[in-house]
Amino acid sequence: MEFDIENLRQMMTVGIPHMAAVGLDVITIDENGILARIPHRPEFVGNTDTGVVHGGIVTVLLDSLSGMCVLPTLAEFMQVATLDLRIDYLKPAAPSQDIFASVHCYKTTRNIAFTRGVAYQSDVDDPIAHATGSFMLTKPGA
Repeated sequence: MEFDIENLRQMMTVGIPHMAAVGLDVITIDENGILARIPHRPEFVGNTDTGVVHGGIVTVLLDSLSGMCVLPTLAEFMQVATLDLRIDYLKPAAPSQDIFASVHCYKTTRNIAFTRGVAYQSDVDDPIAHATGSFMLTKPGA
């Protein structure tokens, strides 16, 4: 199915309230995945002594992008809901730096999509977290 990438980007950054609230910036989105950024903000700091960002910011980024990356891979529009999400935190995010995430859908069945992704700061090969997820697919109104 063809998606208007600009509409998908708008839906992600404006239409989903918590993504708009954290300032999500979708850099690219297509059938190969999604790349996005959340800019650093002082209110995201979870530990004021170290300046490290709260893990919840990383979770909301990886979960939302994991669900969204499924849409361009589908033959028709379907609703996407998280069934299972595993996030392994590999190291703390460095203080005062933006967080990026790259996520792709590597398999879809009739009812489930499977995703993988990483959150990172300066180097995608040195992630702060990685995620795997499964997402339920349902037709609207079903």
